[in-house]
Amino acid sequence: MKVGKTEKVLFTITIDTECDHDPNWARSRPLRFDSVTVGLPERLQPVFREAGAVPTYLLTVEVMEDASSVHALRSLQGEHELGTHLHSAFIEPEKKFFDYAGIDSPDFQCHCGPEVEYQKLRNLSDLFERCFGYRPRSFRAGRYGAGANTISSLERLGYDIDTSVTPYIRWRHPDGDVDYRDAPEQPYYPAPGTLTRVADSVGTSVLEIPVTMRPRLIRGPRWLRPWFSSVETMKDIVHYQLRRHRDRQVVVLNMMFHSMEIIAKASPYPQTEGDVQRFLDDLAAFLDWCRSCGFVFAASGKVKRALADASDDVRAVT
Repeated sequence: MKVGKTEKVLFTITIDTECDHDPNWARSRPLRFDSVTVGLPERLQPVFREAGAVPTYLLTVEVMEDASSVHALRSLQGEHELGTHLHSAFIEPEKKFFDYAGIDSPDFQCHCGPEVEYQKLRNLSDLFERCFGYRPRSFRAGRYGAGANTISSLERLGYDIDTSVTPYIRWRHPDGDVDYRDAPEQPYYPAPGTLTRVADSVGTSVLEIPVTMRPRLIRGPRWLRPWFSSVETMKDIVHYQLRRHRDRQVVVLNMMFHSMEIIAKASPYPQTEGDVQRFLDDLAAFLDWCRSCGFVFAASGKVKRALADASDDVRAVT
């Protein structure tokens, strides 16, 4: 599928990979990891392998502290990427919870002091390296609660990719909102001291890959996300992005969801096995359509190199 000057469409899938939750978004009690140990290898990876898609699993603290989950992740069959996902209350310094069962995690990491946030991210990255033997390159903030200090910390730690930005959305919090309403839709290098403004020349070395949305006049945006959007709605979001950014050589699409969404009652979303099957069927149908359109599937960590190879200027058209 070619629109305007677009020569290539890169499709990445970024999945917040956490312990199972309950329908109210609290962590399961007792703590369970079925979505990681069963859902990923037996449900998601077969869909991705069939389509030729390459998911990026962004791992939380509790997943990397669970030996069975680490074993399942190390044993995954098919191409994939592993990265990190921070819920800041679950790691030192200033760790708030040591037993995660039944706990919600309302904190935004951007509300931490800059050095505290950096130390949390360093400890998360060190935990990842102990589990998998290499440094992570892709990241998303829990509850999308990132800020300018997040990007500078990720840069210090050698990350290539952040995917915390959700265009058109302001996330409310008593300690201060996170406002992405004016953020770009397409990948960009943030200007120093900000997360939502594109660098004029030299910015951070961390590429921001926003979650793909389509704005609406009255309600919140449509997400490129199974369950939130039907197959036809997701196609419409893609068509919008291609029209909107038809002057770009490369257009990037970033689908997101949670690992827990493919286990019944492990999130507020699919509640029955029939619901889960509908989720998986919609995902498979949409990925098959993307493949038929000639989109190139890529892990998030490969997007930066692919853009550079295409000589795209990674500007943003908002």
